[in-house]
Amino acid sequence: MNEHYIAINTFQHDIDCFCPDAYHAFSITIPKGNLIEVTPERKFTMAKGWYVFVVINEQHAFYMAIEDLEQYIKNENILSSMDLDLKINFLQFKIDQDLERGDESSFAIHTNLLNELRKLKVELANHLSTITVG
Repeated sequence: MNEHYIAINTFQHDIDCFCPDAYHAFSITIPKGNLIEVTPERKFTMAKGWYVFVVINEQHAFYMAIEDLEQYIKNENILSSMDLDLKINFLQFKIDQDLERGDESSFAIHTNLLNELRKLKVELANHLSTITVG
């Protein structure tokens, strides 16, 4: 089963090459809002370890080191649908706290973040619905 994530921040990813001289290695920018699909396909090399096959926006496909994927999740560069739900719930809680304290600046910051995450949640949900329907 494939796992689906959405980029919350724009970040750089160095794509590894499996050639002996790493001639084809390059860097790719993954912009905020890009959809990342992690497939069950895996690859292991003695020199570099485990890799997963990922597809970005159903267009770019490559192997990504599992350590890189884990780091992007840990740093919240990418989030799953459930992670988005948890962040949205937390931000709603923070907004309630801001309202109780009358903290206008924190309220504005948290509201903007909440609106951004809700938009990204809709994008991810739309993508997932086209996969299950199609």
